[in-house]
Amino acid sequence: MPPVNDARATARRAALATLTTLSPRPVTDALLGRDRLTVLAYHRIADVAAPGMEFDPGVVSATPEMFERQMRHVAREFTVIGMPDLHEHLTTGRRLPERPALITFDDGYRDNYDAAFPVLRAMGLPAVIFLVTGAIGTDRVMWWDELSYLLGRTDRSRAELPLAGPRTVATTADRAAVRTEMLRLLKAVPDVARATAMDDLRVALDVPAPRPRTPLFMGWDEVEHLVANGVECQPHTVDHPLLIRVDAERARAEVARSAAEIVARTGRPARAFAYPNGDYDATTLQALRDAGISMAFTMRLGPCTADAVRSAPLEIPRVPLEARDTWDLFRLKVSGTLSAVFRAKGWRPGRSRTAAA
Repeated sequence: MPPVNDARATARRAALATLTTLSPRPVTDALLGRDRLTVLAYHRIADVAAPGMEFDPGVVSATPEMFERQMRHVAREFTVIGMPDLHEHLTTGRRLPERPALITFDDGYRDNYDAAFPVLRAMGLPAVIFLVTGAIGTDRVMWWDELSYLLGRTDRSRAELPLAGPRTVATTADRAAVRTEMLRLLKAVPDVARATAMDDLRVALDVPAPRPRTPLFMGWDEVEHLVANGVECQPHTVDHPLLIRVDAERARAEVARSAAEIVARTGRPARAFAYPNGDYDATTLQALRDAGISMAFTMRLGPCTADAVRSAPLEIPRVPLEARDTWDLFRLKVSGTLSAVFRAKGWRPGRSRTAAA
């Protein structure tokens, strides 16, 4: 008899496969409309099992092989549009094609250029990358990546951790559990308190801050090349704070400065924005309006109807993708089936990821 966990996993896979089979395109067209907007939300394109992968596995959305297969499916099932198409629709009312899909990436990791861009270019697919402008062209390691690095490098088997208290970190499973807990705790405190907690975490685990052998983020030369080849680059703040965890002045500065940097570096207008962690409030929305942003993207589960996009262009849902998604789950997500099920049950799902980006 197989272990209980294995049996449950097998049952889940079978259920997903059945649901996928029962969710053909005409059904989702009827539920959500042929003009529904499907916005795919990617972060890193990398192999979490690759040697030397020391940073946050939760921020990886797909392996390069998965990504290519997913893009072939998207190109076949949807009409992929660019950000200018959506902007024109929102500002002039020009109709979008049937089943429009927008491909987005958050943060600006180098593998977006090295692994994702060649696939997009070969297939002729436009996309948009939301950049943490303060990280582009630097050797910076973001706090969620550093968290994974510190836990992976420590020789401690038990430590007194900031925000969490005493925790066992002896095994891979221990460290994975602590990572998930610490991500939740670090996202729940003000940005200043998070920075202090990360300082304390280095001491608690007795590991110095990481110095990556190669930069994790793209340089501005790569950004320029992307923009010249059909990939828009837009603001995602300067330093990636959760905008609901900083004061109003800092929130406005993060939006305005990142937007200005995009304009200066690319020569393109800053019209779109992605909220770090998908979080926003009334102050954030006003900061976007003040900066001239006309569309913004959350991490609530999409797709969404065309009416919803037009009525709330600063709160557009996306389809968050994860490297652990099976092929059937990916197809269910992008088809709109999961979103339709949630709506039918009266749920309003947020992001499912445990990563911070």
